[in-house]
Amino acid sequence: MEQKEYYCIGEVSSICNISIRTLRYYDEIELIVPEIRKEDSKYRYYSKEQMVTIIIVRKLRLMGFGLKEIKQIVTHNEVNMLKNCIEERLTKITQEIAELQARAEEGEDFLRRLNSGREILNLYDEDEAFEDKTFDEIKIEDIPEISMYYDRKLMESYRNEDVSLERWVGINEEVAKLGLRAIGPIIVTFHTGLLDQFMSKDCEIEFGIQVAASECDKVRKFGNFKAVTIYHVGPYKDIIKTYIKALQWINENGYSVIGPVSEEFIISPVDVTNESEHVTKILFPIE
Repeated sequence: MEQKEYYCIGEVSSICNISIRTLRYYDEIELIVPEIRKEDSKYRYYSKEQMVTIIIVRKLRLMGFGLKEIKQIVTHNEVNMLKNCIEERLTKITQEIAELQARAEEGEDFLRRLNSGREILNLYDEDEAFEDKTFDEIKIEDIPEISMYYDRKLMESYRNEDVSLERWVGINEEVAKLGLRAIGPIIVTFHTGLLDQFMSKDCEIEFGIQVAASECDKVRKFGNFKAVTIYHVGPYKDIIKTYIKALQWINENGYSVIGPVSEEFIISPVDVTNESEHVTKILFPIE
């Protein structure tokens, strides 16, 4: 069977699995110009060599090459140039995969935190749970040890109801800049007298965020202690009421607070704007 020397645009489209519209566009930008063009009928005919080029172009497009790069590659038609271009592209693809994986992991961590907060919100929404005392609002927990990136500063005339957006945003940017992976919520620890953060005093306050294990000198261990925990649901400005409730329970049950109190933001003011859906876990180290 004699092989054809030239193929019309419809045949090329079918054989090479590429649309006629794309072939016409490649003709317009002079990437692949049909070897024969009949002006009277405007028919386009491609040679066998051009069909090979079309297959190469399609392969390069699937790898993410731009048309300008492809035009340069097929114009030179050299193995070494093609090899170098593909190696560079594969390096870039590998980087993109790593970045996408990091985004996916960050999204999964965020979703887990939202799901955890949603469970707490659902329990608080069920009035019958409180009447039947099926929900233990105050607990004693062993706080597991985690790695935490931290930033500790003295804040003058601090009022706990004020959310420091600058420090919230700053700590996330610092973690990203250092290439650390955040895997948990923001944790604020008050290295000051008990309840001083509510009295407009100068307070030593540490903003931290759980990260994957790292040798960075700004990452320390947090946890590995026993604590009384309680969730505060709703506007942050009302959190002192939850503090007082927990401290009364601690005193009534013969415990003592022996370290700085921390707040773990499950659903924070920078996650959702609806204050009624904010969930903060307060940790009182005890003995």
